[in-house]
Amino acid sequence: MIDKQVKNPLRLPAGIKDYIFDEAENHRYVERGLTNLLQSKGYREIITPTFEYGEIFEIATKAGMIRNGLDEKVYRFLDRDGNLLALRADFTAQIARIAAARFADFESVIKIFYTGKVFRAEPHHEGRSREKWQVGFEIFNEATIEADAEAIINIIEALDYFKLSNFRIAIGHIGYFHGLVEESGLSGEERQVLRYLVERKDMAGIARLLAQTTTTAEVKKVLQNLPDLHGDIRILDKAKSMINNKKSLNALENLQKLWQKISLHPLAPNVFFDLSEVEGMGYYTGIMLKAFAPGVGTEIGSGGRYDQLTAVFGTEMPAIGFSFDVHLLASARLMQQE
Repeated sequence: MIDKQVKNPLRLPAGIKDYIFDEAENHRYVERGLTNLLQSKGYREIITPTFEYGEIFEIATKAGMIRNGLDEKVYRFLDRDGNLLALRADFTAQIARIAAARFADFESVIKIFYTGKVFRAEPHHEGRSREKWQVGFEIFNEATIEADAEAIINIIEALDYFKLSNFRIAIGHIGYFHGLVEESGLSGEERQVLRYLVERKDMAGIARLLAQTTTTAEVKKVLQNLPDLHGDIRILDKAKSMINNKKSLNALENLQKLWQKISLHPLAPNVFFDLSEVEGMGYYTGIMLKAFAPGVGTEIGSGGRYDQLTAVFGTEMPAIGFSFDVHLLASARLMQQE
């Protein structure tokens, strides 16, 4: 009999949950659906360890590979030999390590997928899950529009497999934002604040920040309107008319070529462009992707191109990847059935 004077041993820590019967079956159905689809497309599985030396995540953090203060959420502990270890908080750093160590001599395109959980010490009061179940894929050694298009088609066909109606895929390009901030002359700290404000579409906050800078009126106008630059392919022409720096123009040209590759897909109308998508600017080098489903308050998956992903571990390889949140995708699937 449980002693009521002590903490209930049957309860779980905050942010952790059990999956029972139908719920477990639904999550496994989503996981199997994603992995079967990727296998059918020629992707091969890799399995990463649940924990490894903590320095892997420290290196990734310093290189900007881990975002949103994730380093502060890593569960760290000492083993019996006194080594500092860390639970897997993100697949990005592990995949970079594996690619640098195992794929360095590969010249051909490498397509991999993974499945597993990441563990993050989220704050108690925010109600976030501390255990996230992910399925993701990566394409290495191909820095082409074709690889970017393949990644998007993978996402489209995965969400269609689960019969999700009205799902949406947002495509951004970090080059557009980088071109603007370089032209603006903003300091590093000002750029970080601007990124935060743009990501949250805080137009009033952007205006206040820019009012305190010496940025030209033309650039201020574009940055001020950045949160509104989202929509179908026509938004790219509007964005092009507002700028003249080479880096931003190249980003828009890249997106237009990408649209030519995917526009004939029957589900291409589910795609839209969002040039205010600037999250993860520490390691993304090209397109940035997010997937959304009705009834789910946040993205059900995210990814993008990061061509310097493995360089921090000694081998530079172009890459693009995306990860699905199994729990959110399973929830979206259930909502569609109700």
